[in-house]
Amino acid sequence: MVYYEKIYKYDIIKMVINMKRLKDKIIINQKQVMKKSLLKRYDISEEFLDMVFDEIEKKYSEKICNNYNLENIFDNPFLAYKIYLSICLNHEFDLDRFKEIDFSDEYNDNFISRVVAQTLYSDLNNTTFPMSHIVNHPVILILLSLSSLIKYRAIYHEPQVLKRRKHTDYLPILKLVSEAMTSLESILVLISERAFSQAKTIYRLYLEQIIISMAIIKNPNLINKYLEHQRLIERYANNTSDSEILKIIEEKKIPARDVKSYLSYGWIEGIDGFNELPKQRYSIKIMAKLCDVSNIYELYADATNYVHMNYLYSGVDWLKEVNKTIETLYATIIGVMNNYSVFSGYNFVYKNIDLKNELFNIFREYESLIDKEGYDIDILRLKSA
Repeated sequence: MVYYEKIYKYDIIKMVINMKRLKDKIIINQKQVMKKSLLKRYDISEEFLDMVFDEIEKKYSEKICNNYNLENIFDNPFLAYKIYLSICLNHEFDLDRFKEIDFSDEYNDNFISRVVAQTLYSDLNNTTFPMSHIVNHPVILILLSLSSLIKYRAIYHEPQVLKRRKHTDYLPILKLVSEAMTSLESILVLISERAFSQAKTIYRLYLEQIIISMAIIKNPNLINKYLEHQRLIERYANNTSDSEILKIIEEKKIPARDVKSYLSYGWIEGIDGFNELPKQRYSIKIMAKLCDVSNIYELYADATNYVHMNYLYSGVDWLKEVNKTIETLYATIIGVMNNYSVFSGYNFVYKNIDLKNELFNIFREYESLIDKEGYDIDILRLKSA
């Protein structure tokens, strides 16, 4: 009996060993298939690709697997592919920046930590394993991730916390910020699909949302007045003969041409400086001026040309426009984060990664490249996407 038990145990051990060998063989095959596909598309040496991935597996596998609730990176082939793709895209970004890369130990360590950080915070995006070349690009990935984090906080965390702390309902502000972040994500997805004109249309909406958000964040006492005018414009859209609204318009002596403008933006009367204006007009332009964001309004006004298809038959330099759009998204989201931090006290540290630093570092490199090469540089490889 003991003899047969030993044989049985031996068979189980042998089976486990064989299964491990089979799994290792499958993983090796998966690596080869993934690498073969990527090495054809990207100017990266197989040696460097292997070195970075092997180091990530050896030093950071546990951290990454814990993040995604896995035992092994290859338990989810999409994750493994995402890491490989991230290595290729970061290398491509560095080739644009440096032309020739000095593969020193310092560079390699920095490169590896960058890819690991991006792998960890990329799960903030709703699509945890995005496969698009553009969406995985480091320049865009940090914007998507931060946008998702801001939306999550604005919807599920801040409303209750701020209401307890400040005894005021800040949900209208947070809803505006959340909507702006959804617009930002839509712009980037449309760019990745090469729908540039459509991206510019959403871009204009995004800038309008940012201007209004900044106006209310700087004037939180006007939340209720803002909501009142939201209800008025909704009622007027359903019934232009609404007696209460007609009475307000008559009392305020609003010209017929300005009725919709007043109903939409009449709440800006409460912003400091409105009563001192030579012409008291109700518009987003005046709102931007009163809140010191006229620079954003200028971008908003320029984007109107794309909304009204004024450039439909013009030879628009889309590479230049896309770069300018992404640059603006960085500048505005920095403003959103700074105001959000003051407003809520949140410091944007996620899983021990300082996302503000990540954003600034990538933006600094992106701007440096734009300054050196001009806005026509095809950083995102849009010509070949």
